[in-house]
Amino acid sequence: MANERHRRLMQEALDQDLSPENQQELMRRLDQEPDAAAQYSRLRRVDDMLRSAPFEQAPARLALSIMARLAEELKAREQLLRTSGLALAVALALVTLVMLPLLAAAAWLFLSAVGSASALAALIQQVAGMLALLAGALDAFVQGAQSLIADSPQSAALLLALIPAAIYWLMRRRGEPTSDEPDSGA
Repeated sequence: MANERHRRLMQEALDQDLSPENQQELMRRLDQEPDAAAQYSRLRRVDDMLRSAPFEQAPARLALSIMARLAEELKAREQLLRTSGLALAVALALVTLVMLPLLAAAAWLFLSAVGSASALAALIQQVAGMLALLAGALDAFVQGAQSLIADSPQSAALLLALIPAAIYWLMRRRGEPTSDEPDSGA
């Protein structure tokens, strides 16, 4: 770490911000190590060249337009993140709403099986397994959605738009006869 300290001392010497004690320490180091002296000499030449370079002032409107664009981008990104968070919350609420009938059916089965101890034990085991599976699926869904939003905040809006379409498709499919059922219209 002494090497890093001496580099910092060299920079401070070039900026003329070095205390007399540190100036002596730097000079001792430069006298003892030719590599450090060569490095300081290169740094001093670059510093001299930069100080003697012509100074060109950028137009004021350039700085203002850059700052305005940065502000617009920051505002748009903040709005996008806010919208993504809202979309994730709505998607989770929709998933919960869809899963509510399943949980109500499980509760009804549980209450109807209370009369038999063996049926109750089997039912509790089934319900516990189903709830563990559901919790795992929801956890995987939330983690996947969070990583997807972190990678691409625009994807939350797409997911939110696809949920109603998926629910509509599932409802339509539920009403269609399967290949095992005879078609009642024929």
